Amino acid sequence: MKSLLQKGWIEKQHQGPKNEVFFRLTEKGLEAKKSPVPIQEQSRRAEGGEMRAPRPPWTPEEDGLLRSMGAAGESATAIGTLLKRKAAAVQQHARLLEIKLARSPPGPKPKWK
Repeated sequence: MKSLLQKGWIEKQHQGPKNEVFFRLTEKGLEAKKSPVPIQEQSRRAEGGEMRAPRPPWTPEEDGLLRSMGAAGESATAIGTLLKRKAAAVQQHARLLEIKLARSPPGPKPKWK
């Protein structure tokens, strides 16, 4: 979350009677969201046959950004790109928090032989 703030992709706002914290995508963040992301093939096991370390738990700041972006109609793919998490992890966490997300745009169609 800190890196997104430092890059200027999101901004932190305090709103409401309880002065709650909200995050908003900036113009710079919207441009970053539109940029292509290279897809790398990753295996479940590292070269030595060991499992990769799990991602750190979700922070309250990430939860807040997930809520804000979900309310803004963003997809799990877009949110995952900004948070550097897999879209499936974003979807799973959104379900846990009872947050509705927009559908991700369809990817390339598989070529069947």
